[in-house]
Amino acid sequence: MTDLLALRDHEPPMGDTAGHQPFAFGRALWTERLPGEAGAPARRIIHARAVPLHAPARLHRLGLRTAPGHHKCGSHVDLDRVTAFRVLVWDGTAWRVHRDERDLPAATDAAPAWYDLGSIEARAALIEIRRCAIDGWWPSWNLAAGGLMLEGELLEPLAPPGEQLLQPAPARTTTPLPAGLSSERTDGALRFRSAHFDVAFCLNRAGLARLAPGAPERRADVLRHNPGLFFQGPQLHPVGSAPVVQPALRNHVTGTTTVDGNRVVYELTLGTSGQHYRLAWEVWPDRLVLEAERHGERPLRAWRSCAWMLGLDCTVTPAHAIGRLVRSGETGLLDLPAWLHFPGHGSFLLEASGDEVLLRSDAFRPLDMTTLELKLGEVPRPEGDYLLPAGRFHSRLTWHFSDAFPVRDTAGTGDEPGLPLRDDAPAEVVRAIRRCTLTAFTFRPDTATLSNNGASIHCPICMDNWSAIARRAGSLLPGFPAMELVRYSLERWLDGGPGYTSGYLGYAGHAAEDEYLMTGAACLLGLADFLEAAGTPAWVACYREPIRQQLDAMRARDLDGDGLVESPYRTGVSGTGQWSTCWFDVVSFGWKDAFTNALLYPALVRLAGLLPRLGAAEEAEGLEAWAARLRAHFAPAFYNEATGWLAGWRCREDRLHDYAFLPPNGAAVCAGLLDDDLARDVIRRLWKEARRRNLPDAYLGLPGNLWPIPDDDLAGIMHGYPFGFYQNGGRTHAQSRHFVGALYRVGMRQEAETLLRRLCAGLADAAVFGGCRSGRDWRYWDDRPCGYEGLLTDQFGILAVALDVFGRDFAPSPDPGR
Repeated sequence: MTDLLALRDHEPPMGDTAGHQPFAFGRALWTERLPGEAGAPARRIIHARAVPLHAPARLHRLGLRTAPGHHKCGSHVDLDRVTAFRVLVWDGTAWRVHRDERDLPAATDAAPAWYDLGSIEARAALIEIRRCAIDGWWPSWNLAAGGLMLEGELLEPLAPPGEQLLQPAPARTTTPLPAGLSSERTDGALRFRSAHFDVAFCLNRAGLARLAPGAPERRADVLRHNPGLFFQGPQLHPVGSAPVVQPALRNHVTGTTTVDGNRVVYELTLGTSGQHYRLAWEVWPDRLVLEAERHGERPLRAWRSCAWMLGLDCTVTPAHAIGRLVRSGETGLLDLPAWLHFPGHGSFLLEASGDEVLLRSDAFRPLDMTTLELKLGEVPRPEGDYLLPAGRFHSRLTWHFSDAFPVRDTAGTGDEPGLPLRDDAPAEVVRAIRRCTLTAFTFRPDTATLSNNGASIHCPICMDNWSAIARRAGSLLPGFPAMELVRYSLERWLDGGPGYTSGYLGYAGHAAEDEYLMTGAACLLGLADFLEAAGTPAWVACYREPIRQQLDAMRARDLDGDGLVESPYRTGVSGTGQWSTCWFDVVSFGWKDAFTNALLYPALVRLAGLLPRLGAAEEAEGLEAWAARLRAHFAPAFYNEATGWLAGWRCREDRLHDYAFLPPNGAAVCAGLLDDDLARDVIRRLWKEARRRNLPDAYLGLPGNLWPIPDDDLAGIMHGYPFGFYQNGGRTHAQSRHFVGALYRVGMRQEAETLLRRLCAGLADAAVFGGCRSGRDWRYWDDRPCGYEGLLTDQFGILAVALDVFGRDFAPSPDPGR
């Protein structure tokens, strides 16, 4: 017997450069609450392991073992275990449930627990994790990857590898190239160049060989390339048989490639699957057009299928797609129109006419890759596979290139895309808003939430940053307000979906929000922004109970009754090497945290007024008094008489920890937590100190702190590094909005505008963000990169200040969506 989940496909001749591809793969699914799942969200994301057998196999038994759960905290790894599962087998025409187990014991030992499958013969299987011990109703990809074993035996060998090539026809020149477009044959591809992009089509296989959007001086190929792997073009893996077209080992395609002027046409027959494609591309200086036709001789169910796929390299730029979610079947599906955005390089707006086309976007963080799939006439199924109905399906897809998001000179209604800016907006501000608006909305459709970036983990602790921009940004697509992305992110949080800094910590026995206090505060502030911009009584009625639970949990974090929330687990005591209670996760903020409480106060004030108007008066009871109590105790808790500004935190030993933090002081002033005279004095003193410390040009960001933080007040992972590295004084745009906003609030407009213009110039030039692991999101004071993500979602919060100061007023139309 063998573990079918550990089985690998044939080894390619390139060895580890191409990878030895696993046979089984993980799959994220939208699922509805099943009978017997009382307490589960109405819809949630679960993870499963697909067993895509090439031929019949016997399934003997399923093993469950402990494995890492969702990554919620950088300082610990949580080990989770499956507590409910279903095994589905394919009978040749449909899926049927073979075994369904609920309420399993959450054993903590490493030994697997085995469940007999009766040695059933199957051509395909799917193991759904319905529930787990720590992450509850939201089992993670990590658990699906490591927590399952499937003992069985193959009854036939793996299908042999085989890659066929197309026959390129001689190029015809009956159609001249449009003005502004040039072409050449190079490296087995036909390459087109215009002022807006550079694109090349493979001639012996359907797929792109190059895609480099943007102006010529900043172009880079955004496609993922590996020897022996081809992540482009059509894909097909039918349920119950071997793959027909996949990135490695198999490309059973016959057909031709025809070139005529600016047209590249692929005529394809995909093995013996009965699927035929005609994919006719036209290249224009400012757009790509795809006339796609699929002819299915008979219905087909497929694990993976698409008319066209793009595999995108996140080390060049972490691309992401923006559009309306389809919350059924495999995750990551979007309706058209939608944006495909390449931070720093521009965007394509995808529009379609004809038969229905779905997009699917996914992120593969271990491979530094995101994908975009175009699905023509396909029907997502609840098990995560796809039905390709018989018949002919046709659609015309236009990829409009845009180097910048549109800006309007009138307020408009908020339904049409475009940001309304005043005529006196500085040029740097206009350029930053045009170039970085879509970059700011770092959406991951496959996880249904905004994220650190399009290929990174999602962090609900950033909710207030997203909502601050979204409430000012209007619509990103016709009838699609930016606040919809915040709604998706809030709903995941309220439904119990885990995230970094959020969810239950099994090793600790409490919620991550009890340690990362700022997560709850940021999400409540984001909730207030959403309710003000787009909240409806119906939406509040749907989420009333989880809203109440989150408010009660936050209220319980006020451990001494002064209105300020505290963490008993992260105490902020010097020398403990603890992580943080706030966004500065490797600085030992703890116990009473000025940054967290500065965000909590406006959340309480606004929710106290909003919830009653939306039918939730009971949930608002006591919020106004709580806010008043918090404000009364805030300055006494954090004001440092020795410096004349607020400390970052007061630890469990009742000591202030003050390193001249800019964001916490700025957030407190913007929230109105300090009387006007004190607020003005605090910000003036910090500005004077910044100048005394020779604060570098804000073009590359602002430091979070002006004074060095000793190792005793940093997490162990930061020990030994100098001042100016990462969160110990490193320069970043992230969280800069608070101090700049405070300068405006206290009347230091000239100083504020100087910083705003330079910060916006850095964004407009794409100087401060880049590909994953480029480190350009943080800088030493001598400008050397010292970050990690390359692009961090909080970097773009400064756009909210720019829109506050230079935007025209308008009211986005509420669109609670479906």
